[in-house]
Amino acid sequence: MTDPKLELKSEARRAVLRIDPTEVPRLVLVGIDGPSQYLMGLFGPMGLLLINTYFITVTNRSVYVHRGPRLKNRPEKLLHVIPLAQADGLVTRVKRGSGWNALYLQFPGNAKPTRLNVSFRLGDEMDRFLKMFPERTVHA
Repeated sequence: MTDPKLELKSEARRAVLRIDPTEVPRLVLVGIDGPSQYLMGLFGPMGLLLINTYFITVTNRSVYVHRGPRLKNRPEKLLHVIPLAQADGLVTRVKRGSGWNALYLQFPGNAKPTRLNVSFRLGDEMDRFLKMFPERTVHA
């Protein structure tokens, strides 16, 4: 039996290496968009159709942002490739919870930050990600 968390990370690493085989993936953070997980739970299985999974892969040179449908849990669409030198201010806000954490990321070209819900099971990865990209408050 395979670990689903490792499988998701492997998918994200492979997606980056298909784009640029010279990259060295260092960290993969997986989150889902949408409002609070508790609110989405009210929609039941129908709520899964409204949610996307985001795969944030940090390499030695860039931050790759992929998105895919929650039902497939695969990185299908490349949204952004942000050079590390330009990734300062990527994290605008962090809300820690007992089950889910909310991470707000300001992607290039977006008017407002994107909220990603990150499971407490990925707390180690989130902490490592936050050390690389400290939280910065954006005043809109």
